Amino acid sequence: MELRHLRCFLAVAEELHFARAAEKLHIEQSPLSRTIKELEEDLGEQSFVHTNLSTRLSQAGRLSG
Repeated sequence: MELRHLRCFLAVAEELHFARAAEKLHIEQSPLSRTIKELEEDLGEQSFVHTNLSTRLSQAGRLSG
């Protein structure tokens, strides 16, 4: 796990929206999504539940945040 993983996790957790989190971090949404995927793979857990309409913390995401 890297510091950038934590920064991205916190931004998405605060915004509950990948596009707004990416804007806040001054990066594109695609690299943000990849970073979150890397974090989830490292942890072996899904941090967020995301659909076309919403993003929310999963139970594992709430515990790690």
